[in-house]
Amino acid sequence: MNDIKNEPTFRLGKRHYVLCGDEEGLKSLNPIKQNLTNDQLSFEEIQLDLECFSEVDKKLEMKKMGTFLYVAAEGKKLRRVICTAEKLGYSFEEAQYIIVGEGKKGIFCCRCHYVSTVNHTLNIGDHVNCTACSLQLVLSDHYSPVKEAYLGYVAQNL
Repeated sequence: MNDIKNEPTFRLGKRHYVLCGDEEGLKSLNPIKQNLTNDQLSFEEIQLDLECFSEVDKKLEMKKMGTFLYVAAEGKKLRRVICTAEKLGYSFEEAQYIIVGEGKKGIFCCRCHYVSTVNHTLNIGDHVNCTACSLQLVLSDHYSPVKEAYLGYVAQNL
């Protein structure tokens, strides 16, 4: 599974684009919006602050194949939209998720099963210590929506 990103990257060649986010998230998607406008590509915006989540669900459900979804929001809103998008069949190849603000990542310890909370800027392959058992872990790209955490493997000391 791909990581939740800190910055959006433009994906060319899609039929339609949906830019979804809270106020700060939509600001972070401005470079994407500029590319879409310059290339005269089909897109729409969904502002999470102005619409209830049931309306967002309905709008995403009505999208056709070939739609690419950009979602940029703070942690809790982002996770909620990710769950909705996955239920509707959006794969990580058809969507890009960008966290904005002071978000946190959960790291699931493979030894003690504790979920440690770390800064969202930690990247795949970075090392972190479990706050419960102090085991040094390597952040993997395996994400559990149930635990809302990434799996931390035992770090190999070389």
